Amino acid sequence: MTEFWLKYTDENGDPQRVLIEKEKFVIGRHSENDLSVPNGKLSRQHVKIERFGDVYIVSDCGSSNGTELNEQNLTEPQALKNGDVLNLGGGLEIEIETDSGADKQSASETGGADSANQTGANAAAIGATNSAPPNNSGGAIPTSFFIIAPIFGLTVLIFLGGIFYVFSNSETTETTRKENDFVYSSEADDEESAEKNAEKNARANENSNSATPKKTEDNRNASNSGVKNSPEPETSPIAAPKNQTDTAKIETNSASFLRRIAQNDPQAFLTTEQARILAPKIKQFGNSAALAENIKAAKSSGAQIAQMAAAKNLKPQFLTVAALAKIGSNRGNVLQTAQAMTETLEKLDTQLGSEFASDSLLVIAAYDQGAAGEFLKMRNMLQQLSNDFPESSRTIRSIWFLHKNGKISDAQFDFALRFLAIGTITQNPKEFGVNAEELKFN
Repeated sequence: MTEFWLKYTDENGDPQRVLIEKEKFVIGRHSENDLSVPNGKLSRQHVKIERFGDVYIVSDCGSSNGTELNEQNLTEPQALKNGDVLNLGGGLEIEIETDSGADKQSASETGGADSANQTGANAAAIGATNSAPPNNSGGAIPTSFFIIAPIFGLTVLIFLGGIFYVFSNSETTETTRKENDFVYSSEADDEESAEKNAEKNARANENSNSATPKKTEDNRNASNSGVKNSPEPETSPIAAPKNQTDTAKIETNSASFLRRIAQNDPQAFLTTEQARILAPKIKQFGNSAALAENIKAAKSSGAQIAQMAAAKNLKPQFLTVAALAKIGSNRGNVLQTAQAMTETLEKLDTQLGSEFASDSLLVIAAYDQGAAGEFLKMRNMLQQLSNDFPESSRTIRSIWFLHKNGKISDAQFDFALRFLAIGTITQNPKEFGVNAEELKFN
């Protein structure tokens, strides 16, 4: 099989040569890609190269800055050949190199001719066999065959159709039943035990049956200065039953917050155990007059913060709560704090990503490292841990796993918890004793 190589110059100016050995190879700036290049001009997943035998097809993954193949915009999948040049958003140039030389090509052509000759011979033999006269027992097909065969075929089709209808109807009924249940879900569903899911669903159903759900946060009146209470398309609305326990309140509101800070994580949530770990930090900021004033200041500066966030490809909810967490229990200037944090958060986001809510929490945990200029430290550690631990990448890439295994400091974990606690409170401040309106961006 032809070997397929990618030649490029990395961010340090060093030439690199990467062999593609997978059926699907993704290139982008997210650290989970097959080839990760930390360049802001690249999208998290920029292009993918798929192998079909000896043919390699490249396609753009909906990148922001686009892709060029031999100086032509790549608008549809194209086959790659030796010497082709890919330009990913002006941030990375890749030259295609294959090892198929004239000798291999000649051998291939010779082999192909032999194969064609053999195929022709086989076809001739088959044809000869098919054209041979019937044996002495008689080769004529009785007329009744043309009457019985269609009837038999129609009977089989009706039988199979009946089975398919019964199966589909059963599956639809089961799906409808599941959709009517109130369940919490996450990108880490495979990491949570069935017992915990059962406990979660049982508690949610009990709460739902004991009280009439109140209006969701997406149905409240709009506020001022760019901070509005209209639904965000990328998040899943969560109806919060009345008379919830403290832990259930944290789970409901933290899920809303996590889904708003991630680029694409509509099912993010905290487990019950994680909510219990977060509870003391929320209690610390509950009933805080300083936090109430800071939330009000954030709402009044919402338009400016949203504009700053958009310029750096950050979610405004993420940037605002990062500033609130940085100020902490004191009164402060939220707009100025957000502005001071923007550049560091952008660079960390480039290295760690923010596709999932857990990635955003890693960015916050690594903030002090980034402020000190160590933008690659967290990313390099995560890559090493992927080799050292048997757990999945998604499990490893979480503040909970890293703190449990002593891979981040108590101070890093505490800052991430503070961020998460304040973010949870901002979804429904008065429910946590904070005299302010909810903080939510379009």
